[in-house]
Amino acid sequence: MSLKFKDIGYSVRSGKGKNAKYTQILKGMSGEIQRGEMVAIIGSSGAGKSTLLNILSGRISTGSVSGQITYRGKRRVPQEFKKVTSYVMQDDILFPTLTVYETLLYSAQLKIDSSKYDMANKRERVEEVIKRLRLTQARNTLIGDEAVRGVSGGERKRVSIGVEIITEPELIMLDEPTSGLDSNSAENVMRIIKNITREKNLITVSSIHQPNARTFSLFDKVILLTGGKIVYFGPTEKALDYFLSIGYECPAHENPADFFINMMTVDTNTEEAMEESRQRIEHLKKSWENNQKSSGDDTLLTEKVPSSQASDSGYEKSHPHGGILSSVRTEFSNGWFGEFAILLRRSWRKQSRDTGFLISAVMSAIIQMLLIGFTFFNQGTGFAKAQNKIGLSFLIVINLVFPVVMPMLGVMIKERNVMLRERASGSYRVSTFLLSTICTKLPVSIVQNAIFVIGIYFLAKFQYDVAKFFICFGIYMTTVICSFMIATAISTIAPTVEIASVLAPIFLSVFLIYGGNAVNLDTVTRVLFWLKYVSYIYYSYMGVMQNEFSGLTFECSNDGQSACLPTGEAVLDAYKLTEFSIYQCALLNIAISLVFLAVAYLLLRFKAKPKYIYV
Repeated sequence: MSLKFKDIGYSVRSGKGKNAKYTQILKGMSGEIQRGEMVAIIGSSGAGKSTLLNILSGRISTGSVSGQITYRGKRRVPQEFKKVTSYVMQDDILFPTLTVYETLLYSAQLKIDSSKYDMANKRERVEEVIKRLRLTQARNTLIGDEAVRGVSGGERKRVSIGVEIITEPELIMLDEPTSGLDSNSAENVMRIIKNITREKNLITVSSIHQPNARTFSLFDKVILLTGGKIVYFGPTEKALDYFLSIGYECPAHENPADFFINMMTVDTNTEEAMEESRQRIEHLKKSWENNQKSSGDDTLLTEKVPSSQASDSGYEKSHPHGGILSSVRTEFSNGWFGEFAILLRRSWRKQSRDTGFLISAVMSAIIQMLLIGFTFFNQGTGFAKAQNKIGLSFLIVINLVFPVVMPMLGVMIKERNVMLRERASGSYRVSTFLLSTICTKLPVSIVQNAIFVIGIYFLAKFQYDVAKFFICFGIYMTTVICSFMIATAISTIAPTVEIASVLAPIFLSVFLIYGGNAVNLDTVTRVLFWLKYVSYIYYSYMGVMQNEFSGLTFECSNDGQSACLPTGEAVLDAYKLTEFSIYQCALLNIAISLVFLAVAYLLLRFKAKPKYIYV
C-alpha cells in the first residue's frame, strides 16, 4: 500500500535536428512513501520540486521521463491512478462569486458518481469536508477576488483542497500549498492536511518552499533536492542528525528548513562563496549516494504492466525514454444532460451575482446609444442624408465588434482556467462546459447590444417599417454572435489576457479593413481579395445597407458641385454592396459564428486533454 519510485530521471529537449540535445533536470530519484505519511519536497528555486511532484502524480506532459514508479506494488495504470489521486495546484483557481458551500457542492455534484450516490449523500459529503477543513464559519461567504471581498487566503486554500478531496482520494499531491500565506495560516493548512492524512490513511506529498519550524515538523518525511538530485530522503526528525553526521551542524535556534535550503543553494555573492557552495552541494550529493549504497537500500521495481493490460487500456504508445503517453479520461459522474444542467445552474448563479459587470454592460450600452443616436438625430437632406446613413450603418457594426470582443476575453479566460483545473480530474465534458458558458454569457451580450441597436434605430430615424426593423435587428444580432464566438475562440488560443488583448485587435482589424467601407474592394490585389469573404463585418454591413437603402430616394443639388446618388439602389451599386442578398448575409454570419465555435471547441478539447507521461 505504498508509492515507490526508482531511479527517476527527467530531461527536456532543446534545439532541433543535429543540434538537438537533452538537459537533465532530475536524476537518480528513488524512494518509498507509505500510506498515512505526509511527505515534503524541499529545495531552492529550480531544484526540481514541482517536476518531481508532477511525475509522481502523473501530471507531467513534456520532456522525457525514465525510471519506474509503482503504486500498491504494481506499475501505475493511468486510468486507474487518476481516479484515486487528487492534485491541488499552487494557484487557487476558483469562482469568486460562489460561496464556500456552493463551490464544494458543485464539485461534489460534478465529481461524485450520480448513479451510486444521490443528492442527499453528496450534501452529506460536503458537510463532512467543510467540518474537516474548519470552514464552518465561512461556509456562506463568497470566495472573492480583487474586486469582491471574500474568504481569507488560508480559507481559500482550504477550499481548493476541499474541491480535490471531495471524492475521498487515496493520494493527495499539493504544489506549494502555503504559497502566499502567512506563517500561522500556512501552519493551520498543513496541520489540517496532516490530520486528514492520518485519519483517512492517505499518501500526501507536498512541494513546499521554506516552511517555518512548526510547519516543517508536521511532515513525517522530507525529500531534500538540489541540482536535480536527492541529498536526503527520510524521517523529518532524523534529517538534522544526518546532516550533522556528514559535517554540517544546524546553528541553535535556526529553522531547520532554512538551514537545509542554505546548505543546498549556490551562494552567488562572491566567486569564493560560489565555489565553496558548489563543492558543498557536490559533497551532499555524494554523501547521500554513499549512504544509500552502505545501507543496502534497493527499491528496484521489477513488476511490469502485462502487455495485454496496456493494450486494453489504450495507452500502449511508448515514450522514447520508456514512459507511457496517456490521455485516457475517467468515466464521467453524470450523463450529458445532467452535467449540462449542473454547469448551467452554476454559471447563471455566478453571472447573476456579478452585478458590477451587468450594470456596466447596460450603462455602457445606454451611453453609447444616446451619444451616437443624437449625433445622427438630424438626418440632413440629399447626399448628406445618404452619407450619414452610410457612416452610421458601419459605425453600429464596429460598435458590435470591438466592445463585444475585448471585455469578453478576460471573462472567458477565467472560465477556461477553472475548466482546465476541473477537467484535469475528469469532472465533466468540454462540450457541456462550452455550451453552458455560451448560454450564460451570450444572452447578456445580446440584451446589452439590443438596447444599443434599438435606441439608435429610432433616434437616428432609420426607416420606420416593421419588417425592415426586425431584419436590421436580426442582422446586427448575428454580428454580436460572431463577435462573441471570436472572443471565445481567441480566449482558447491565448495563454493570458494580455496576449489575447494583442491577438484580438489583429484579427478584428483584418475584418474591419475588408468590411466594405474602408476601401473599395475592387481595387484590392487578388492575393488579398479573398479576405472579404471571411469578414463577417462585410456581410453585416452589406445586409444592413441593403435593408436600409432599398426604396430610398435622395434630393440632388443643382449646383453641380455635390455628388448625386438619387436612389438607395444607386448608393448600393456605388459601394459594391449587392454581391449577396440580405438573407445570404445573415446565413453567412451564422456560418462564420459556427466555424469559430467549432474552433473554440476543438482547441479546448486539445488543451483539456494533455498526454501525460507515465513510467
